[in-house]
Amino acid sequence: MEAAMARRSGWLLWSREGYDGRVNEPQTPESPGPAGNGSRGVTAIAAADPHHRSRPAHRGDTLVDQIITDRAVDVEFQAVVDSRRDQIVAFEALARGPEGPLRSPLQLFNAARAVDRLGELDWVCRAEAFRRMLAADLPPAMSLFVNIEADSLIEPCPDDLLPVMKSAEDRLRVFVDLTGQALSRYPCQVLETVRRARAAGWGIAVTDVAYSSAGLTLLPVIEPDVIKVDQRILTNRVGQTAEAILASLAESEHTGAALLMERVESREDAMTARAFGATYKQGRLLGREGPLPTTGTVPTAPLPLLRTHEIDVPRTPFEVLLDGGAHQTSGVTPEAMGQLIQTIASQACASQRAPVVAAITPAGSAIDAATEAMWRMLLERCPLVVVLGPDVSRWNDWRVRAADVPEGHPFGREHCFLALSPSSAMAVAARPHPGANPRDPTWDLAVSQQQSLCRDVLRHLLATVDTLDGGVHHGPRGAS
Repeated sequence: MEAAMARRSGWLLWSREGYDGRVNEPQTPESPGPAGNGSRGVTAIAAADPHHRSRPAHRGDTLVDQIITDRAVDVEFQAVVDSRRDQIVAFEALARGPEGPLRSPLQLFNAARAVDRLGELDWVCRAEAFRRMLAADLPPAMSLFVNIEADSLIEPCPDDLLPVMKSAEDRLRVFVDLTGQALSRYPCQVLETVRRARAAGWGIAVTDVAYSSAGLTLLPVIEPDVIKVDQRILTNRVGQTAEAILASLAESEHTGAALLMERVESREDAMTARAFGATYKQGRLLGREGPLPTTGTVPTAPLPLLRTHEIDVPRTPFEVLLDGGAHQTSGVTPEAMGQLIQTIASQACASQRAPVVAAITPAGSAIDAATEAMWRMLLERCPLVVVLGPDVSRWNDWRVRAADVPEGHPFGREHCFLALSPSSAMAVAARPHPGANPRDPTWDLAVSQQQSLCRDVLRHLLATVDTLDGGVHHGPRGAS
């Protein structure tokens, strides 16, 4: 059991078909995954030449089809600077097309979207960035930011790119950069990507949250290592500027996430970044896009990774709230408990920014008209809904993360409802009152509005979803 719960590789990050195990672990046959492609064993992949790239079948006759099929993309890199020490600590990979009409990344990616190959192009660009970073042989403490297009969250990695992905996982210090658009379109896939990246010892960055309502709401769920802020939203007052900046500052203060100011083009921009507490800066004032350097200075202090909250055995929400000093009430009727939960849900959905919602629905829970209306409202408005209970996995979709709780599971006897956003938090957990008449049951309640305590409840819920679904478990990181 101890070995099974040990931190596994994040290899699953690059394959939707399932975790194949490390090279030194027993291999088991895999059935075809949801895309219809059988998983490749890690043993075969690791034995392959990491620079060998068998070409996929040609899928079209346009220029962008040819570029994608030939893997003929270019990548430039821009430095990320630690302004306290005036040192380069990372590079961001920036995709380009080959010389010609699709050199511009905007034109290249728009063309790929038009032929329904945007996700594949994103994998190709990311693989080329890894290949060049591996070839540059920079100090291991140097980090690399790679962007994740929303479409590649639902697109499996092409087989010919898997070897370089494996090499990158083994050798590079990577921050997976998730956009507000990705968070908004595929929040459940974002959760999967985050947990797999962290299982590999990689970091998480978020960007463009000022342009995404869902992106802002998901900040306390993802708890990124780095929050990137575009200088233009401060200069031009575009998007949800004030709210985005305040939410980013609050998240950084709460977790210790690093703030990185992008597009620093002038000394005035640099001073603005300093005023907002951005320790890390990126922009043409500090260095233009170009090839990687042939040599590099070892960063005195590498870009930090947050220490994840290790959860070996998830506790129930009631236990988490009880241990955290939440307010307690005993002997509450099911009707009164339902009214409390519906009040919280109504308030959550009436707010300008709908929160992330998580709930446990135990076996035998009655679904009346008011409860059904509540859930319809939540599913319509909330950017992410996490549900645990009997026979709920059929609800899974892009915004619903659901897992079936088996009979006898510790979570199976509790009620829970949680609403969480950057500016508000509320959690209610209940378990049967000891000695209550089974014909007239009452419940003991624990209630909290502490942001940190509600986050802890959600961590345990998500860790339990992971356990019920199988796959990579949340666990401690390697040394940063």
